[in-house]
Amino acid sequence: MGWGSALLVLGLLLFVLPGKAAAFGAGNIPSIAQVEGHNWRHGDIEDMLKTVAFLHGKKWTTMMIGRVYFGNWLRDYSQAVDVGSLKGINAATIRIIVWVLSFMANGYATEEFEVTEERLGAYRPEEHIDNPLGYADGQDARQFDPRLRGPVDPRELEIDPRTGMKNYIANESGGWATSAGYLRWSFARSIHFGRVYTNGASGTSGKEADLCEALRCLGQALHCMEDFSAHSNYCELALVELGFRNVFPHCGSATQIHLNGRTVYPLVTGTFGAVDFLHSVLGEANDHFTQSEVDEIDIALKNAEQANKSTSGQRGFFGGTGSGGSDFVSLLGQLPGVGDGFASQARNLKAMSEAQEQENTRSAGNVNVVPGMSPNFDPVRVSGQIYPILEFRDKIVRSINNMISKIPGLESLLERISETLTAFILGLLAPFIRPIISQVSKALKEGSAGLIETSANQQLEPWTNPRCDNPTHSMLSKDHFTNILNSCAGRVAATVLQYVVP
Repeated sequence: MGWGSALLVLGLLLFVLPGKAAAFGAGNIPSIAQVEGHNWRHGDIEDMLKTVAFLHGKKWTTMMIGRVYFGNWLRDYSQAVDVGSLKGINAATIRIIVWVLSFMANGYATEEFEVTEERLGAYRPEEHIDNPLGYADGQDARQFDPRLRGPVDPRELEIDPRTGMKNYIANESGGWATSAGYLRWSFARSIHFGRVYTNGASGTSGKEADLCEALRCLGQALHCMEDFSAHSNYCELALVELGFRNVFPHCGSATQIHLNGRTVYPLVTGTFGAVDFLHSVLGEANDHFTQSEVDEIDIALKNAEQANKSTSGQRGFFGGTGSGGSDFVSLLGQLPGVGDGFASQARNLKAMSEAQEQENTRSAGNVNVVPGMSPNFDPVRVSGQIYPILEFRDKIVRSINNMISKIPGLESLLERISETLTAFILGLLAPFIRPIISQVSKALKEGSAGLIETSANQQLEPWTNPRCDNPTHSMLSKDHFTNILNSCAGRVAATVLQYVVP
């Protein structure tokens, strides 16, 4: 690439540099990991991959780590596809919302970062080492989605006398789903695609799609392993072993068992019911967050939409005014080999978004056409409408990334590109997504206050019932940064990652 092209790319970057450094989408819509953790989050733990070797002794790149974290991130958001939400919203509609959240959290939304129904899946307790007690209030959740688990076998909740852990964690002799089985399946899938990538027969090796799938499956396995220290009483039991006595094991005083000649408390994890979902995701269970993630993305979309509308003059690619070659569309049009196409796509997508906004305005006040309420609402059609917008954004980023990677010293600039690109894309998405969010938010929050009030006794049972060995996720989890053991659980998880990944 000649110096003229190099200077053009540098000019594009400087044109959109923010006041402070920020990666694509970072900080706008917090992911589950960001909501649940402060000192240590799943993303922070994944950053530890930089300290271990990659394939053939090479170093991990930011993109490779991002692909691993995408698999990790998806498992947190799979909990959005569960009985409570599926009673009011279909899975395809939920996927659209999670897809946009993923774009904000992971920086990309297409190809290996597309949130498909298969990749997102549905909430499965074993993927998070959650205690399935009371799941779906005794109903068979598979009536809402066949991917959900069936009724709980009481034996799953018993303590395995060989390990001192609950049976649903690692006892595979009973025919129920276990976290150990999920880990084995995920690692096996990751290893399979990794081997196809490195040693595939008959010219099948070296395909980027196989590497991406291997990394995604690695990420989902790491999510489960990281949850072991965060979602169980492992840290508390370790502190007791180290001689600390003023440590509550989150089990009743009469739950101790005999294990290998010693009397110890069992290793347990928390139940994850409707209230715990609200506590973790919607931020309504007396948490310090005042807005849910659904609210956050709605605000981001609204702000981007208003910013685009308020711009005077001829709107450039990022909502800025300009003429001739001074606006971003003109600069974009000068990108070697791809500029004209990008500029044309930007104008076409803007026209499509404005047409949808006009349709929304005409339909205002008519409840029969509100997405989620109208029998004519087609989430597949909406997915097809927003995909070109997300694809357009990803193509721009990948194109600039490929160019600056060829210029020594400029790789880090990609991570400093302004949020104005994201703001423009959100402005295009807003007419398609905000009506859906309105209905999704209503369905998810309906009746939450009553659920929280009626669950108070269950949350405190390990303190009041000496035989209770089923604490709740909200009380036991170390995901929240307010938990004094968050840092301890994070360091344990990081050490596990450094041991397992190589």
